[in-house]
Amino acid sequence: MPLTAQLQRFVEDELSRAAALAEETVSLTLAQLQQPRAGMLSVPEREHYHALVQDLPLHAAEFVRGFATTLRRVVMADMQGHDEGAAPSAPRGLELMDESRVEVDIEIAGAAQLISTSADWELRELQTFTSTLAGHKHVIAETNPLRPLAYARALWEAAGCVTGVPAQRSIVLRLAAGVMSGQLKKAWAAASTRLESQGVEPGIYRTVVLAPGPTVHRPPAVDLTQPGALEGLLPRMPAGDGRGAPGTPRARSVSGLGPDFEQALGRIDALLQRASSTPGGSAPATPQLREHRANLLASTAEPLDRQIIELLSRLFEAVLADLRLPPAFRAVLARLQVSALRVALVDEAMLDTHEHPVWRLMNRIGSAAETYTQTTDPRWAALLAYCETLVEEMAHAPVQDALLYKRSLSRLDAFLGEQLREQQQRVQPTTETLARLEQREEMAQQLSQRLVEQMASMRIAAGLRRFVTGSWAKVLAEAMQRHGDQGEATRDYLKATDDLLWSMHPPDHPKSRQRLLAMLPGLLQNLRSGMALIDTPLAEQQAVLDELMAVHTEALRPGAKSGSSEPALTSEQIVQRMREESAWAPPSRPPFSESLIDLSSMETVPADLLPVAQGSADDAAQRVESLQVGSRHHLFLHSRWTRVQLLWRSPRGQSFVFAGANPGHPHSITRRALLRLAQEGLLKPLDDVSLVQRAVDSLVRKLG
Repeated sequence: MPLTAQLQRFVEDELSRAAALAEETVSLTLAQLQQPRAGMLSVPEREHYHALVQDLPLHAAEFVRGFATTLRRVVMADMQGHDEGAAPSAPRGLELMDESRVEVDIEIAGAAQLISTSADWELRELQTFTSTLAGHKHVIAETNPLRPLAYARALWEAAGCVTGVPAQRSIVLRLAAGVMSGQLKKAWAAASTRLESQGVEPGIYRTVVLAPGPTVHRPPAVDLTQPGALEGLLPRMPAGDGRGAPGTPRARSVSGLGPDFEQALGRIDALLQRASSTPGGSAPATPQLREHRANLLASTAEPLDRQIIELLSRLFEAVLADLRLPPAFRAVLARLQVSALRVALVDEAMLDTHEHPVWRLMNRIGSAAETYTQTTDPRWAALLAYCETLVEEMAHAPVQDALLYKRSLSRLDAFLGEQLREQQQRVQPTTETLARLEQREEMAQQLSQRLVEQMASMRIAAGLRRFVTGSWAKVLAEAMQRHGDQGEATRDYLKATDDLLWSMHPPDHPKSRQRLLAMLPGLLQNLRSGMALIDTPLAEQQAVLDELMAVHTEALRPGAKSGSSEPALTSEQIVQRMREESAWAPPSRPPFSESLIDLSSMETVPADLLPVAQGSADDAAQRVESLQVGSRHHLFLHSRWTRVQLLWRSPRGQSFVFAGANPGHPHSITRRALLRLAQEGLLKPLDDVSLVQRAVDSLVRKLG
């Protein structure tokens, strides 16, 4: 973002008002909680009502400080070009984002949308002033760092100062965002008034932003997917006396262009070459065809040639003015102007379809250039250097035709493919870990199902049943994956499964109690070892062992199952009674390790666990399912929009790895989390409208 002294002073002035804004927000939010209107809170949220009414006044000061501090940090990072919400520069381990993580991003995005919708007009007006403060003659939204998302992120952090309960924090965020949207509506309008009173003249819109109201007729956008889309613009070009009829014959050859025309093209090409060889070739002084259009038109009398010159010069003007195209790559595409014009003058197919190699190459460069946001990124530098070399070689090619562009497109695709493979190699440890986790999860699900069947007729406490079918199934899957089906550790855990299930429902017989007493030390040791194997938190481990101890204590009590009325016995009495008992019946149920699981039949991907196809109406599921490795997207992660490229998806599509703004820190995310983002509109294709299509749309609007 251009950081001028004027813009910095304005932002500092607005940030100084943040504390007062937050104080008013706390007051109004508390008033809403104390007098809730109908429908303000859902039924599940009402249980948090009293806690919030009590906690918000107590932590009002922390809320204000948290909001002001976070807003300043986010805004200043944005102004300085830092990715404040991204991963730190130091390497760290695998972090797989699941649904719980992205729910936070969804909450913040919703709050930002609420603010934006309420104060949209005031925000747009303020952007006209900040664009001027940043030195632009036209309006660019990115010049205003005081955007709704910054306030939403600050509110989320402030809500965390009030409560640590996620549901309560979300309620505070939503209510505070609704309150602040009204405040910002007034604050942004006042800021525009102050700037206007200081003599700041708002920037001029390149495109008109209409307020809601009657429908206004606009010229339809030209669809490049239709044959002859660009050719249809030719009759509309203001080519003077050379304008030809729509049916002008297209069969021509280079021989129809005189030496004067060739000299004019040569001069333009020389200027372009000189500009591209100058350090900082992305400078605004890059020559354009439009600057030499009069000379080119004067050098040919062929009506169709004149129309094509008009069209190509105006089309490249729109391409090079595209704000989504990074400045450095505008010089790259500018270098193609003469070459593309030569092709258009001899190849009628170029104006018939968007699939022509000229347009495809330009679109591919534009799409790839949008992927990276930092000029210090080595991937960005490598792409720019390659594209500069590529177009320079094309400019010096002896023949300018579609075949040249087709070959160049293949070369560029090969380079992009190599960049993709290099990034995939860097994340290979991550993808191998995720693949292993997915395989373990598949195996654990199959084991869990079989354990459910095994315990169907057994009376087992709900907590222990969840442990066996959940955590312990994962222990078995992890052991099989690490040590193999026949590994000693695997056999120990399988035997522990048999012992565990038997111990929770042993026959009421003296020998049964003796057997239980003998197996308990080894069983408990295996249980602790297994839970540690999958990193079960200590608190959860202890809860399972405590519940199991209660079950075992009851099972060791003689006559407990027959409803005996004898008084409770001490541990010493229980042990003494068991020593006096004799004769016991062997268990009738086959052991888990023999009857429940045929280890040789375990499938890598159980057929009954394959993902079920979603209905065609589920757009989010279709969008996630159709993601292809190498595709580029806008993704809302870590409370901000980021440009990503899909590097890997697991065999079953349950995990995804994306390259982000920082080449050393990929984003790993589960399928369910990605579905949630897609459902909320937080996953979008990066090149939803191609570079050339955007240029054509802009050209049509101007002609209209």
